Amino acid sequence: MQDQFWGRRTWCLVTGASQGIGRSLAVAFAQRCAAGSHLVLLARSMDGLEQTRVLVTAANPEVTAQIHSVDLSQPSAEVFKHLLRDEGGGEYELHMLVHNAGSVGRTDQRAADMDDPDEWGRYMSLNLYHVTCLTAEFLRRFPSGHRCVLNITSLCALQPFKSMGYYCVGKAAREMYFRVLAKENAELNVLSYSPGPVDTDMISEVIQTIGDKETKQMFVTMKDSRQLVTLEQTTQKLVAVLASQKYNSGDRFDYFDPHVE
Repeated sequence: MQDQFWGRRTWCLVTGASQGIGRSLAVAFAQRCAAGSHLVLLARSMDGLEQTRVLVTAANPEVTAQIHSVDLSQPSAEVFKHLLRDEGGGEYELHMLVHNAGSVGRTDQRAADMDDPDEWGRYMSLNLYHVTCLTAEFLRRFPSGHRCVLNITSLCALQPFKSMGYYCVGKAAREMYFRVLAKENAELNVLSYSPGPVDTDMISEVIQTIGDKETKQMFVTMKDSRQLVTLEQTTQKLVAVLASQKYNSGDRFDYFDPHVE
């Protein structure tokens, strides 16, 4: 298979890059970028970001990485403009924006009890509003050329799970935003990728905090029976999907979907 995507001089911004899926994607992408590529890594934890930067440099010493501690629950156009000016020096063949950051939200409430506008505002600021704001600034900063926008999504965007109302609504809203974005911008490369139930701290958090016993048991069973997807597995699947470019802009691709080489 001829790779139509990787191997170019790339500028790439990854949110939620201090751990888990975000860190795994940053390292894997760095391995496949050409010399002179530049990664901008965002998260709240500076210690976690520094560890990711070390891994990126080890994966490809010819790629530079800049880290920024940012609270994405308080989106700011001015902050995003500043971050997008971090070009790393030089011209790039590909500009990428990877929306990985997000949270599960409260999992101790049923949908009928989710009546606090302030709680909704806090949740959507982190899980939707910063996404739309950062994407808008990205497109203003890079108005032409090859641009790829990735949205890390979930089965929860399509399928309801008890006690996971915030997460389901947030993921569904994000997916629809990116579908509209792709519809309005035919020249953009937009993909929503659902990584599957990945063995990360988020799964452990859900098991510890979720109110619905049925949903909790589902996650406990997957973890105990080793049905969870590893970071390596889901990262390599996304790398292959991007390499093939066998999707339409605005599509969603799930880890368990069959991949045509």
